[in-house]
Amino acid sequence: MEIAVKCSKIRKSFGEGNLRFEVLHGIDLEVKAGELLMIVGPSGSGKTTLISIIAGILGHDDGECFLFDQDIDALSDIEKTRFRGENLGYVFQAFNLIPMLSTAENVAIPLLLNHMKREEAVKHAEKRLSQFGLEDKIGTYPKQLSGGQQQRVAIARAVIHNPKLIICDEPTSALDHENGILVLNHLREIVDKENRALIVVTHDSRIFEFADRIVHMEDGLIAETKENL
Repeated sequence: MEIAVKCSKIRKSFGEGNLRFEVLHGIDLEVKAGELLMIVGPSGSGKTTLISIIAGILGHDDGECFLFDQDIDALSDIEKTRFRGENLGYVFQAFNLIPMLSTAENVAIPLLLNHMKREEAVKHAEKRLSQFGLEDKIGTYPKQLSGGQQQRVAIARAVIHNPKLIICDEPTSALDHENGILVLNHLREIVDKENRALIVVTHDSRIFEFADRIVHMEDGLIAETKENL
């Protein structure tokens, strides 16, 4: 299997001088294409910091992190933006929807950034929204949506451009059980049928069954890794 993510001895600190605090203490992690990996652990254990480094949102102090054999830190800012736009989908806890754009326009953004014509991109976005049970919300705006609906829009946006790696930070936090299962069923299908790598940070034990592996983090270290048989 192709290695999608390979992190070796990743360390990350925040602050300066006497206030400097190390959050990650030498993380080793591999994720394969076609694998759904979940990262769990208590708040403050370093989960979001780790996925932010993998996505190239944060730099790291020491170690190496490769996505599909590419060291993102070796790229210029322009090259990094292009690489992420082509290969990565990311779901933020805060959703980060653009309020003046409709749901379909929000979902279409990655396609537009990859130079697809607007009319075609919006059509693709409408189809993706329907897959997430939002066909009746295509022309609405973020402020008109519930938190759970906004979360599904953010997830649809993250997968619209068929990225090779999808990273989700608490993707079911605002969803009821039925919609959480709908979202994970669809993400699981993308992983299996399209051979994508998916990393999910979650506290939601209801969705653990969808994982191939579950990594438990504590105090900036990987404490345990379990195959989910």
